Amino acid sequence: MILVDILLRLGLLSYYINHYIRSKSVMICIVNFGSRKTVRIQACMDTLGFASRILNWDDAETTNWNDFSAVILSGAPVLLTDCDYRKYLERFSFLKNTNIPVLGICFGHQLLGLLFGSSVYKSDAVRSETEITLLSRDDLFGGCEEKILMMEDHTEGITLPDSFLRLACSAKYEVEAMKHPHLNLFGVQFHPEVSAENGLKLLNNFCQLTLLN
Repeated sequence: MILVDILLRLGLLSYYINHYIRSKSVMICIVNFGSRKTVRIQACMDTLGFASRILNWDDAETTNWNDFSAVILSGAPVLLTDCDYRKYLERFSFLKNTNIPVLGICFGHQLLGLLFGSSVYKSDAVRSETEITLLSRDDLFGGCEEKILMMEDHTEGITLPDSFLRLACSAKYEVEAMKHPHLNLFGVQFHPEVSAENGLKLLNNFCQLTLLN
């Protein structure tokens, strides 16, 4: 009751009530490309108070994307340099014209890049907590320091797609985070779902975008 009184005095009670109601109306689609970390993404959504549903990537063609407020593309136990990735591009080509906020994680980040003309390359394996340097202040990293630790688990990277903005880098990979300048499309090479407080903060920032969309 003390908190309610304070919010009333500050005129913020209606804001928080509306925010709560809108968060409950959000449904996040988590596209599963086979990563064991996909369930961790959903656990983060639960922690943040956002409803979510896991969808297998090969069900994309029969999915009504209008049922979802935002999409998160998971990682995958797949090397894009060793496979014919055209099947993924065909299934998710609609993302090039969507108004739905999209966050690509690791493989999902690389897939977003390929859709917009990136090249994918094999490099050093990184399977540990890594220092990420923010290059540009963006709402996706709201509340984060200029240098943050995030968990990585990959051996491939992408070049920056034409027109995308580079948001972060690391010592070994030039494109650790990116965004489209006009569409709500974001990609991160690291795994926020297993990156403790920093990762949860980033996922929450992304979810907040769905409330504004």
